[in-house]
Amino acid sequence: MTFGQDGFDDGSKPALSLLIVDDSEADRELASIALKAAYRGADIQHCADPRTAERTCDEQDFDCVVLDYNMPQMDGLALASRLRERFAHLPIILMTNFGDEMLVGEALRGGVSDYLPKVRISPHSFRRTVDRSIQACAQARIIDEQRGELENFAYALAHDFKQPIRQISTFTQLIADQIRDGGAEDVQSHLAFLGDAARRLSRLVDVMVEYTLLNHPPAIAEFSLGDALDSVRSSIKPYLAERGGQFVAPTVTPRMRGNETLMIQVLQNLVINGLMYNKSAVPRVEVTVSAHPDFWHIEVVDNGLGIEGDYLAEIFKPLFRLHTASDYAGSGLGLTLARKAVLAQNGAIWCDSTPGAGAVFHIHLPVTKPAGARRTRRQTPRPV
Repeated sequence: MTFGQDGFDDGSKPALSLLIVDDSEADRELASIALKAAYRGADIQHCADPRTAERTCDEQDFDCVVLDYNMPQMDGLALASRLRERFAHLPIILMTNFGDEMLVGEALRGGVSDYLPKVRISPHSFRRTVDRSIQACAQARIIDEQRGELENFAYALAHDFKQPIRQISTFTQLIADQIRDGGAEDVQSHLAFLGDAARRLSRLVDVMVEYTLLNHPPAIAEFSLGDALDSVRSSIKPYLAERGGQFVAPTVTPRMRGNETLMIQVLQNLVINGLMYNKSAVPRVEVTVSAHPDFWHIEVVDNGLGIEGDYLAEIFKPLFRLHTASDYAGSGLGLTLARKAVLAQNGAIWCDSTPGAGAVFHIHLPVTKPAGARRTRRQTPRPV
């Protein structure tokens, strides 16, 4: 059986990396021929036994693993279960012989993404099954990441809600006690504390709403970075005057793809942070932009306090603070929201810093909307 003339690939997606695990050389060859016809240019590797397959998966990233059920030492269900424990979102397809269909339910419960009877192997059936498995696992990864992110956010937000709530409760009781005892000398100061606590709660609610809205895909279109920077300059003008600071931005800027409203919020947040966390005689923030083949590189550079290296990844976590709220006001969610906004535009954001000499926030926005971009399980690029 040959599949050479039946293959298809539109070339719009990067070449896949696939692993076939089967103790039968003939079946491995059959599956390989079908997969090569379905995915021209794919990197297809073979393993004859489960133990070797485990080691191979530890050493390399695969877009999908196709494994046989009937194998010595360890059957396909056991191997799928072991792989699933280590690689939660790895697409795994089980190949079954006639009569193995009774195992399908158990296989799907045990970590298999999909199955394919060997009698139905063809380029089209493999293409359909592999694509479906990759898509399902990608969606599961997104759901798990969002669930974990929301759990951390909810925990941190609940912790931050408690302080103003305690203050409202305490000062309300103090006011009630003073009124009951006929005194009122401290009521005005107590009411001021109540107002501050209520405003903090209001800000937290606003941030919570904004954070939730960022879980929905934004509209992506072409926009002018110059227009976005002009909006930032207008918004921060009073604060810039108050701090006696400088905001420097390029006079000639490109048009790029993204969401202008989100980019205004991101840039405004980074600029204000650079001016706020700053003890220089003249706080200064400069924005630069450079073109690269696949992305625009935006830098927001300040001469502020800087950030210790151990905290450069932590600063994007919800409600993470390097300074106390009494020293520097803020919700502790600005950088978290900035990161979500950049990621929502298919971009990346990260920070370099020298403590005492300032920080540099880097933003990448893709030149064009990515089509079929592939992420590997252990790939951890520097931008986050």
